Amino acid sequence: MALINLHNHSTFSDGTLTPAALAREAARAGITYFSLTDHDMTGGWGEMEPALKEAGIRYCYGVEISTCLHENLHILGYGIDPADAGLAERLAEFRGRRVVRIKRILELLKGLGINIAFEDLPDRGNRTVGRPHVADAMRALKLVPNRSQAFKRYLAPGAPAYVSPNGPTVEEAIKAVKDAGGKAVLAHPGVVAKVMDLPAWRDAGLDGIEAFYPAHTGAAIREFNSLAGRYGLFVTAGVDFHGPGSERDRMSGFEYSEETFREVSKLFI
Repeated sequence: MALINLHNHSTFSDGTLTPAALAREAARAGITYFSLTDHDMTGGWGEMEPALKEAGIRYCYGVEISTCLHENLHILGYGIDPADAGLAERLAEFRGRRVVRIKRILELLKGLGINIAFEDLPDRGNRTVGRPHVADAMRALKLVPNRSQAFKRYLAPGAPAYVSPNGPTVEEAIKAVKDAGGKAVLAHPGVVAKVMDLPAWRDAGLDGIEAFYPAHTGAAIREFNSLAGRYGLFVTAGVDFHGPGSERDRMSGFEYSEETFREVSKLFI
């Protein structure tokens, strides 16, 4: 049975496995169709692509862009050119906004008596920094047992060190993907259903919706497939794998069907 999983993260954003290790994990899980979708970053593809080729896994280039509309309103980009100069410039800007946000979070934590310097976070270089890295720093200080507790106590909406996302608008994220030759897909729609506006985003260039996702019930999957058909969108599938220690650590996939995934399959290498 061929399996498809087009939503995964590496150490180039908030995953815990290097791209090469991630490819090996996908191979062990029997994944046939794969994508690396680091947050606001395509740098992992230089290591990922040869590892996937060695494993005999088909893939399409990917990225995940976080927007300012909602904490979990993300746009996946598939079939992009990871070396596109325009996309690189926009992603660098989006990562810069993240740094501003993280520094504000660290200031709030300092007011709570938790002193974590930005320099104390893992060496990010040209990689993406995010709240999970703050959570990992808190775990290293034994302030929390895991990422989820750090979010619950300090970093999630309503918590004392929460700062709203400051990424691009949904329309800007879609445009960044389209300008780089890619297809724009709404990530994990089940968690953003209250703010979802498929007609407006379709008019802005949205191409697809991640109907198949671990948190979606069977009824939800059917509903998102129906919505995709109604608005002329294709569907994708992904598990949002982040790696060991992330609590999103189960590499798996969804059964691949040529009929279901016909449009996204055109992007596979």
